[in-house]
Amino acid sequence: MEKAKLKWQCLIPPVSGEIECQFNPAELTISKEASWEGEKSPSFNSPWLQFAGGEAATYSLSLFFDSYSYESAPNVPDPKDVRELTNQLLQLTLRGAGHSMFVVPFSNPPMVTFIWGKITLFMAVVEKVEITYTMFSPDGLPIRAKADVSFKQQDFWDDIIPAQNPTSRTDSRKTRRVHAGQRLDQIAFEEYGDARYWRLLAESNGMDDPFQLVDGQLLVIPQDK
Repeated sequence: MEKAKLKWQCLIPPVSGEIECQFNPAELTISKEASWEGEKSPSFNSPWLQFAGGEAATYSLSLFFDSYSYESAPNVPDPKDVRELTNQLLQLTLRGAGHSMFVVPFSNPPMVTFIWGKITLFMAVVEKVEITYTMFSPDGLPIRAKADVSFKQQDFWDDIIPAQNPTSRTDSRKTRRVHAGQRLDQIAFEEYGDARYWRLLAESNGMDDPFQLVDGQLLVIPQDK
């Protein structure tokens, strides 16, 4: 079974990483609100509504971590501290993802994308992480935990609705928006796990100069390599 993961990226400085979910989430909740302003009139029983703009989309999920069951056995008395796993989520709320070497002026917490099989959600920031430790060793070491994580949309270009689920059919290609400072080889690594596929991206998008990416540019991402 393919594992869900959270891919994170800081633009300043340009660093990135990913967190693999030990257990795939059982539920994924996506929320989107629209703002409407009402104009009252004595001629109508209710206001005439006018669209006033969209709010940032949000999504939330619960992740479970168990350092006892996969690290320990009956003859191994000392399980691993589960905080080594859950602290990775807390770092997504910190500037430079919590790495002091990455904290520079104007740095922010990373942008995060949830990926699971055919699902790739919109780019977001982590708004809240709430961790509940549910099991401890006899000496008080936390060995099981539940993490409730809330995300808020960061990229207004992204589609908020995942087009596929992990068991459904998918089209042979997808699209994504280019962000300032991104390179084609970097995007190839994020999409395929291999920077050498930058040539495939360049050919699929009719690019004569693959080094001239424009902020906001829409790229076609072939799924059949």
